[in-house]
Amino acid sequence: MLFVMNVLPPPSRVAMLLGEAESHRALHHPYLKALSEGTLPDPLGALRRFTAEYAVYTKSFQNYLLLCMSKLEAQEHRSILLENLCEESGMVEEDELAQLAQMGIQPEWVQGVPHPEMFAHFRKAIGADDVRDTGEIAQDWKELFIAQLTQAGPAEALGALGLGTESIVKHFYRPLIQAIRNHTDLSRRDYVFFELHAELDDEHGELMLNIASELMEADPANCGAMRRGMNKALGLRSLFCDRMLDMELNS
Repeated sequence: MLFVMNVLPPPSRVAMLLGEAESHRALHHPYLKALSEGTLPDPLGALRRFTAEYAVYTKSFQNYLLLCMSKLEAQEHRSILLENLCEESGMVEEDELAQLAQMGIQPEWVQGVPHPEMFAHFRKAIGADDVRDTGEIAQDWKELFIAQLTQAGPAEALGALGLGTESIVKHFYRPLIQAIRNHTDLSRRDYVFFELHAELDDEHGELMLNIASELMEADPANCGAMRRGMNKALGLRSLFCDRMLDMELNS
């Protein structure tokens, strides 16, 4: 199997890894399905508890980007992640604003609004600010992910943040968007954080996949390192869902 991988052209290796990521349990988890369908004992409360937990993980996303940037050797590769970092601070390109406007998302909802601030708005709107004794599950996820990126080489770090995070986040967020629509009365502006990432992170993911392809072309052994990084990142996301589901069903 490894021999077959190494003789395929780089785009095919990247596509194969991306397909593997998209089929991972983390993106088809029974917890996400239960949130979306409202089959947990307290659907709205479950969304609030998810939000309070996820805030702990997502508020450090800029740190994850910086860690991955520090691993990359080529300036042009670091510049791509720097562009992503700027968008996390609220900078949206004009063509992306036009794309969002066609979906009914107004520019003032997102332009100049840092993503942590956008998530904080959602957290307040859904009532998660009042949730107590939460954060431990996502804190473990955050710390383990930071440790992974800190210890990883360039290819493994890119596999974790690119293939295992940015390229798949739309699949993780879409069940959440459906759950919010089904079980809350929030406006689209209230949960635009999720729609923004579900619709625009394709470009970020594609740019990281281009870096991945170049690294694999330079050294086919990087494919294995990327797969390790990707699967570790997805495994941590799946573990988070396992623990959240157990909390909802057994607390």
